[in-house]
Parts: sequence; structure tokens; C-alpha cells
Amino acid sequence: QGVAASSWTAEVPSSVSGLQGSCIVIPCSFNYPEPKINPSEFTGIWFKDTYEVIYHPDSSNAITDYRGRTELVGNLRQKNCSLRIDPLHHSDEGPFTFRIEIKDYNKASYTKHRVSICYNCYLFLISGSPDPPSLSVMEEVKVGEVVSASCSVSHSCPSDPPLLTWSHSGTPSIQSRQQTNSQWEEKLTLTFRPSIADNNQPLVCTAAYKGGMTVSSSKTINVKYVYYIVISFLLMMLFIDAPVDVMVEGVSSVKEGDTVELRCSSDSNPAAHSYRWHNSRGPLPTTGPTLTLENVTRLTEALYCTAINTEGQVSSSPLNLNVECK
Repeated sequence: QGVAASSWTAEVPSSVSGLQGSCIVIPCSFNYPEPKINPSEFTGIWFKDTYEVIYHPDSSNAITDYRGRTELVGNLRQKNCSLRIDPLHHSDEGPFTFRIEIKDYNKASYTKHRVSICYNCYLFLISGSPDPPSLSVMEEVKVGEVVSASCSVSHSCPSDPPLLTWSHSGTPSIQSRQQTNSQWEEKLTLTFRPSIADNNQPLVCTAAYKGGMTVSSSKTINVKYVYYIVISFLLMMLFIDAPVDVMVEGVSSVKEGDTVELRCSSDSNPAAHSYRWHNSRGPLPTTGPTLTLENVTRLTEALYCTAINTEGQVSSSPLNLNVECK
């Protein structure tokens, strides 16, 4: 029961904030001088404006608007008089007062300790809408590496907290903790491995509150990758008498003595800053995305292109030229 007081005392915040349609818990504790006989029965009563009963163990004693919406969630024997209002109406502004009655001992109304409910406190906007979730995630990540993103909201309803969801698949982990006497935090952490498809895509967290209200926050992530560089080749056959250059995609047949231009392109983030060419005997002197082969023969070897960015490098599959006799 705790330490007895020399007088009747109570502790309640002067105001608490809540969201219409959700629930709210008004924290309350009280104390009293130790009686000679151990109390056998406690009755806790809550009033609005000191005279309208909003909670009574016998609900018929409460005014109609509060019947079924108020519940004493504190244990009076442990000197806890906390009250829950569910759902919260816009008219539930208070002020509210607690009264304790102890059988065969005494009773007291704590009229000097009153609490009001506000709708435009730091947690909620004047419109009554909750603040968007707070997000914590690295905005620049690497493909395939484990990433953790967290989404958190403050609320006043520990018995029915907001439901948090992420737009991305992964492994979720939920945490709940009390921030202050009247506010709690709900935090959802998502662990996932980003892919190329996630690059420049929004990562969205949505909070759904009791009563139907939802709010969202998002961040766009920049996914760096190199492992998935895709190499494509363009074969340019140059004919002296041709009016235009003929460009053929993929592996094509050319004739001995032709001049062939190969182009190497890649898909990576960040983009490739350099290219290297080589055959089975080693690197070729060309370092750009274009390689020109003059006077090709049937002995021309398979060629490879390597694309390089800040994250690493990757090589293409071999390109074999089908060289035909003239």
C-alpha cells in the first residue's frame, strides 16, 4: 500500500492530451493518513466540474454520456486511481476530480487536484489529427545489405495502441514504452535487405488509430549497387559506301576485314565511371565504353567488358563474333 501520508493528498497532471475516437488514461495516485484499522473497502469516484459523476462502481450513478465509457484502471488498494475514458469525445474536456471513500474510515474529494483534457497540446494538432509518425532510416543504403528502419508515434491509449505498418516487406519488431504519466510510445522497427527495385522508391510507415484515423510518413531511399550491373553490347558494322551506320544489337555475323565497333553499357547506382576491355590473353588498351576492332578475322577472340563504379566492378559474359569469309 505504500507509505502513509500525514494528510489526504493526490497527484494528477493538470492536463493530458488525447485523440478523439481513441482512448485516454488519466494517471492518478492518492494517499491518506494511516487508519487504526486496516481498510476493508474502497470506493473511487470521478466527477466532472466537481458534481457530475462520470465514473462510479455502480454505473447507474454516472451521467448517461459516460456510462460504459469510463473505467477505473488503477488499484485503489495500491493508491492508484487512474481512469480510462474510451472512446474519447470532444466534449470530454473536464476538468475532472477524483474522490475516495474508505468504508468505516473517511472520505475525501481532491478538488484542488483537477485534470483537464486538451486537443491542441504538443502531441496533436489543433484539428485533432495526430502528428505523422517519426521515421529513422538511412537514406543511402547498399543493395543486399541488412537495413533497419524505425517508425514511432506517441499516443494516450496503452490498452489499444495505434497499429503501425510498413509498405516494405521484412522482419518487423514492435516496442511499447511509457514516455510520461499520460503518454506512451509505439515503435515498429523493420529489418530488410533492399533490392535494385527499391532505389528512389518511398518507404512508407502508416499509423492507424482507434476510431479510424490514419496518418503516414515516408522517406525515399537511395540504393547503391554494383553486383547487378547488366552489360549489353551494341555491334556497329561500318561500311565505307553505306549512307548510314548499321547498328545491330547482340551477337551478329561480320565478314573478314570489316571494322567493328563494340559499345558497353551498364545499369548501376551510382553509374559506372570507367570501363575496361579484355580477352583471354589479358587487358586491351581501350579504357572507355567503346572498343573499335579493325580488320577482324575468324581468329578474333571472345571479348569481355568490365564496368566499374564506387561500389565495385563486374564483368560481362563473353562476346563471340561470328566472322564469315568474304
